Amino acid sequence: MLNPDASRGFTLVEVVVALAIVAIGMLAVFKTIGDTINNISTLRDRSFAAWIADNQITEVRLSGEMPSVDETAGDLEFAGRRWHWVAKVPQTPVDRLRRIDVRVRREGDAEDSSLVSLAGFIGATATSTGPSPTPWNTGQADGGGDGEP
Repeated sequence: MLNPDASRGFTLVEVVVALAIVAIGMLAVFKTIGDTINNISTLRDRSFAAWIADNQITEVRLSGEMPSVDETAGDLEFAGRRWHWVAKVPQTPVDRLRRIDVRVRREGDAEDSSLVSLAGFIGATATSTGPSPTPWNTGQADGGGDGEP
């Protein structure tokens, strides 16, 4: 024979409290998921902006000419988005050395809200096109022999 107290179920108050605890837990999970999605989007955009800034510095280095002390800007499309970059070349204490500061932002963002600011340097020796006197460029293994290793 069954004991009438043993088959007793949950009361309405217990069920409501349990559902409230589950709901609060689910809200925390959904907030964490939303924050993660926002962080992924921001990190993706910062990565793209860093690549664009690095590409601008590399283009100046590959041009073979010393950049003039100036500020240039441009727009481009990259990864399905429009981007705006600004490159500043300030005067440095060393005549044959230039610093290049590149800032990148999404097109439409505020002008002072760059996602990435990247600096690079270029020297006069990096832009020269003459042969290098280094042993690995002259074909000599030890810097002075007959060219045989």
